[in-house]
Amino acid sequence: MQYQNESEQLNRKQQLLRKEIYDKGYDCQAFQDYMEQIKVNGGQDVNIWTYHELQEAINLFQTTNQSQMQIIDLDIVSYRQSEIDDNNQLEIQIQEKQQQHQIKEEQLQQNLNQQLQISQNESHEEIVVKPLIDNDRFYQKLYQCQLQDKKMLLMAKELNVYITKFEKIQGGLLSASYYNYIVNTECIGWNVQRRYNDFIWLKEILSKIYPGRYIPPLPKKTVLKNDQELNLLKRMKFLEKFLQYLFQYELIRYDKWFQAFLSIKEEKDFKHIQKLSTQISRVTKLEQIISLDGYIQLQLNDNLTTYNNESTFLLSSIEINYKKLRKDSKQLILDFDQLSNTIYNMGKTCTELYQFSNKFNQSISQGKFSKLDILYISMNNMLVQWGNNLTAQIKIVQEELCFFFKFHHHSINSLKEFIKQKENAHQEYEKFKSRLELKKNKLFTQQDFNRWEIPSIQIKALLDSNLTQNREVCQAVMLPQETTLQEELKNIFAFYNYQQFSEISNHLENTVSDFSEKFIKFCNLQKKIIDEQKLVWEKSKINFNNLHKQQQILLKKT
Repeated sequence: MQYQNESEQLNRKQQLLRKEIYDKGYDCQAFQDYMEQIKVNGGQDVNIWTYHELQEAINLFQTTNQSQMQIIDLDIVSYRQSEIDDNNQLEIQIQEKQQQHQIKEEQLQQNLNQQLQISQNESHEEIVVKPLIDNDRFYQKLYQCQLQDKKMLLMAKELNVYITKFEKIQGGLLSASYYNYIVNTECIGWNVQRRYNDFIWLKEILSKIYPGRYIPPLPKKTVLKNDQELNLLKRMKFLEKFLQYLFQYELIRYDKWFQAFLSIKEEKDFKHIQKLSTQISRVTKLEQIISLDGYIQLQLNDNLTTYNNESTFLLSSIEINYKKLRKDSKQLILDFDQLSNTIYNMGKTCTELYQFSNKFNQSISQGKFSKLDILYISMNNMLVQWGNNLTAQIKIVQEELCFFFKFHHHSINSLKEFIKQKENAHQEYEKFKSRLELKKNKLFTQQDFNRWEIPSIQIKALLDSNLTQNREVCQAVMLPQETTLQEELKNIFAFYNYQQFSEISNHLENTVSDFSEKFIKFCNLQKKIIDEQKLVWEKSKINFNNLHKQQQILLKKT
């Protein structure tokens, strides 16, 4: 009975301590130290304390530790509030991430659903896949790029550019002599001097900025032999044709570098422009390309492929025949030269006949026959004038045919170089596409989804839809980064593919216009020569008629 009372007393004391010290948040170690101070050697033993003594000790401890307890309580509240705020913030962040993840999953699911179009047949469902990359046999896109800045000054259609002459600049002790070409832009009044190397600079900078555009050729860089005027004239005509072709190209006409070439008069200012141009990098991305309306066409289709293949064959055939025309034009010059020399020789023979006749008449006093002198002189004059007209033909053939066919022959070579850009883009695309297709086939066969580089939500969608064995569907979604790169290569190829069609079409149009204009001029020159030759024949005819009439009169008298 006594044991039970002691046990009950102990329980009451422990409950009191738990309720008043532990549950109320007091420092238990501080309370034990406090009890030890009141009862030395055993103050921590609850058995030596009566319930009433323990109750009074607790009250006294609570009184002395109340202010400290309030501070502790505030710290606890502050800590707990901070902890609550942190937890709330963390929960908010978790919720936001969950929402973002859910949105992303929904978008991925939506994209996947767009790729997997399901159409039902009578007895089963047939999976219809819309590939990420369209069929190469029909692909068309309008791609946004850079917009060309048009200058009002250069919008007039009657503008044109000419090289009026060339002049030699003598070198010094440390510099070689060179030639300047005087470039005049009609109707604007721009008049500048440019060296051959300046033309090379212009072609190079335009080729950098305008990929997929036809830039006309330049004459080859050769050492001019003995300052021959004919070679200088040939080069001048070639350079002029180069500038005129650029000027006809509206996109190039507004280019700031081309305008600088035509307009900047001071050499030091132009050299500064050339130095600035060294900072220009070659355009390699479609969005960097410049066009008149800020868009470029990307196209792949069977009709375009047929056109490009046939036009490539046409250009090769044209190149061969232009080469023949150049060769025949040179031969025509030789023929005219030989014919004119033959006629000149005939004229010399007539001169010798006149000399013999004149000597005969000078050596006699009776029976002089001056009409023979007149006959030989008339024959000589007729032949010399005929030879002169044939010599004029040499110049016409040289300038209007040889130079002309040479430029257009080189133009075809430049077009073929331009076509190589498309072929290189095609080869790069096909090579990458083939390699990626092999890689996708291998990944599909292995069914190692972790290497497909797609989100787990897409894999789950494929599994849930039982599409992991559908090769077309799986290859359409796997390796998205490499698939995007393939799409970029395809766009580049499609750009060059359409540009071949566009540039060759424009070139053929320009060929008809240029050839027509050239041969109108050629016909007019021939008409002029024929008219001049006709006058020679008429004048010679009159001379011979007069001689003939005089002879007829003499015969009648006798």
